[in-house]
Amino acid sequence: MTPAKKLLPLLCVSLLLSACSTSNSNKQFIVIPPSESQIESSVKDQVSLTLNAFTPVAGQALPNHSVLEAYKARGYDPIWIQDKKINMSIYKLVDILEQSYTHGLNPIHYHTAIIKEYLELKQPTPQQLAEMDVITTIALTSYAHDLSNGRYEPQLIDPNWQLDAPNNNWKDLLYFDSATDMVNSLPLLAPRSPQYQVLQKWLVYYQDLAAKEKDIFVNAGVPLSAGDEGPRVAQLRARLVQLGDIRFSTRKVNEEQFDLRLKEALIRFQRRHHIMADGAAGSKTIEMLNTPLKTRAKQIAYNLERWRWLPSELEANRIWVDLTNYTVDMHLNGELTSMKAVIGKPDRKTPVFKGLMTYMVTNPTWRVPHRIARENLLPKLQTDPNYLVKHGYKVYSSWSIGAKELDSTKIDWKAISEEKLAFRFEQEPDEGNALGQYKFMFPNKNEIYLHDTPSKHLFREEDRAFSSGCVRLENPAEFAREITKGSKQFNEMTKALKNESNTVISLPTYIPVYLVYFTVVPNANGMLEFRNDIYERDALMEEAMGYAAFSARDSI
Repeated sequence: MTPAKKLLPLLCVSLLLSACSTSNSNKQFIVIPPSESQIESSVKDQVSLTLNAFTPVAGQALPNHSVLEAYKARGYDPIWIQDKKINMSIYKLVDILEQSYTHGLNPIHYHTAIIKEYLELKQPTPQQLAEMDVITTIALTSYAHDLSNGRYEPQLIDPNWQLDAPNNNWKDLLYFDSATDMVNSLPLLAPRSPQYQVLQKWLVYYQDLAAKEKDIFVNAGVPLSAGDEGPRVAQLRARLVQLGDIRFSTRKVNEEQFDLRLKEALIRFQRRHHIMADGAAGSKTIEMLNTPLKTRAKQIAYNLERWRWLPSELEANRIWVDLTNYTVDMHLNGELTSMKAVIGKPDRKTPVFKGLMTYMVTNPTWRVPHRIARENLLPKLQTDPNYLVKHGYKVYSSWSIGAKELDSTKIDWKAISEEKLAFRFEQEPDEGNALGQYKFMFPNKNEIYLHDTPSKHLFREEDRAFSSGCVRLENPAEFAREITKGSKQFNEMTKALKNESNTVISLPTYIPVYLVYFTVVPNANGMLEFRNDIYERDALMEEAMGYAAFSARDSI
């Protein structure tokens, strides 16, 4: 029988082992004690043969191309077998893979069961050693990719998520001199953000807590507040201890009394969950308190994956649009400036992406996007033909350069359908202009930008999803000063504002802009903020990830 023919049954066994349990009934290995010369020469040959015939394991698409290229570069020498012995780092790798659940990943994806099957063989053949070598390398690269880039394609989960990580450094592992170096370098591939590290610790906390303890729930009833007494107050106290808002103390307290310490802890909890921090346990607060630990672990896992979709290292100078917090953070020259923001409505979601801010416009003209013209302007014009005149709009025959300006009062708007609306609408610069005095541009296909607004009252709201997709700034003047500080463009901007002129100003330094979406974020005290999932993106994550509170024994 040729080597190729010998290989095929064993490949089938490998596939079965990956999809089934590790019971002895599934072991069908042909045990032929190899000689030293066999191990020295045949394993290398079998690695080459295995690679060129290998198929995805357990129906999972794997980075076979990367693995194949790496083995080619090393002349098909095995990675995990050196000096006729199995490199002990393979055991460390298996342990790391089984602990992948601490990153919100599922160990079942990394073939630890089948690797263990090979390691348990007392007298493996060269063929079996080669198969073990290849599948272990595939497991390594799968985990390296998932840890650095995320396991899932964000655009397949949510078309409005247009940001993913351009991290390819995981491929470098395959070209290290030794398996030991490969394994030791794996932890370095995780996102380096402090937020990611804090989230990971809390994920482990919630996973362990859910495994060891039952959820302590607060029974429904009338709101609880300072001075109240009874068993529901004891439940409230115990739940806040369980969630970390009250540190366990040996001092004696009346568990059933709603005292000042309990009120302060409840306020901390409410602030973390973006609930009105009144120190009283009403229906909304109790609902949040009673969210199961496993559900919280899921949310943390989803947000760890979102961090893996970002570049591993963020630019020191950047603009961070935090959509779920309704804020814009400016990280410039070692300083942080934050301000409130208004973002897109749930039916006009602000997308997640990265842009590069290159210029700003003072006293901008607003060219109304097609969608807003169809959905907002046209119904108003059909009710009031003078609407454009009253609000400082001009209308043009088309979007072409040189299009003729039309008299909006002489157009029969009721006779025009949304599909046939081909006019260009422009709102002239004035105090009522929807863009205010400033527009900050980072050209993108979504036509999203940051801008001023005359609707200042909206910044007094807690939840600020009111726009048609663009991001409105609470203090655009401060924003403009910060991005032009110390440059000739600052003087140019000052002059343009004084003259009330419509002026395009190139920025002295282009600035990366991130529009991001996180529903769980560590606060300054290291506690977790659970935010309102305003765009229902966590539901999409759950559908894609099918996440459970994984342990090394779990499977899908």
